[in-house]
Amino acid sequence: MRSRIILSLLIAVTVVGLSSSAPAAQWHSMDPATYASTIRVSVDEKELTYYRFDDEKPLGFSIEGPTRMKILVRLRLPMSAESGSCAFDVYRDGEPARAETLSSYPSERAFYISLEDFRPAVIRRIYIDVPTGVHSYEIRPRARCKAEARVFRSADDSPSRVSFAPTEYASVETFYYRDKELVYYMAGPEQEVVLDVIGPTSIKVNSRVLYDETMARRQTYVVGVARDGESEMLYKIETEPSETVVCADSDHLVPSALRHFMLEVPGGEHRYVFRVADTLASGIAFNFYIPRGDLLNEP
Repeated sequence: MRSRIILSLLIAVTVVGLSSSAPAAQWHSMDPATYASTIRVSVDEKELTYYRFDDEKPLGFSIEGPTRMKILVRLRLPMSAESGSCAFDVYRDGEPARAETLSSYPSERAFYISLEDFRPAVIRRIYIDVPTGVHSYEIRPRARCKAEARVFRSADDSPSRVSFAPTEYASVETFYYRDKELVYYMAGPEQEVVLDVIGPTSIKVNSRVLYDETMARRQTYVVGVARDGESEMLYKIETEPSETVVCADSDHLVPSALRHFMLEVPGGEHRYVFRVADTLASGIAFNFYIPRGDLLNEP
């Protein structure tokens, strides 16, 4: 029997705005709160400050979401090395969020100002989508790896995301919000919603229930989420009827207000199963958004 972890969520109502074109992302550099030391790296004759970190002194920072972080990482390689690889663990609020393995090779354009026995590797990137609220992050290398990094925050309020369709579901429901048409995928008592995705990425999971005339205004429903058949997470969500969204095909059903939670997806191919764990409604409606750039992920 799959083990379960219960998460209680009170999530703010949000509306995702998507443009037809994707402008280049703008980033602001920021200083991390914790690190081992600083080191100067010359890149194309320009000196830059990088922050050294290791398992004992991880790279740490606090940030208010929703936003997106970009971590530029250079592995520190011995002069004789032709390549290198290092696994990194990402922690959010003290809990493991995901792992990243970065492989690289010596850079021909960069060198350390003060280290003669090592050379910096070509940059690799770690992206982190920060959910709503203030969160603390730590990035720790494994197996005595050593690396340097620079930290950037997205200049936008939230990452550009696009809708991502599941592969299995009970039915499709269409809602109207003002002049916009919203497509949701239903999970019912006998049919789960299945989402196949290639990481690393983050999934924004939007959910609603459909009110009928027998249901009280304040409702609680529970969503079960399992990745690759492993332990199931239970998300307990409180909601109320939406004041602005209506069903396209039914006059007697009212969608609930939007609630969402985030899933951090590790690298590789993964299958997520969303099931109705508890609700008085006939089912739960979902739609999914991932960062636009992650649509090009390869297994």
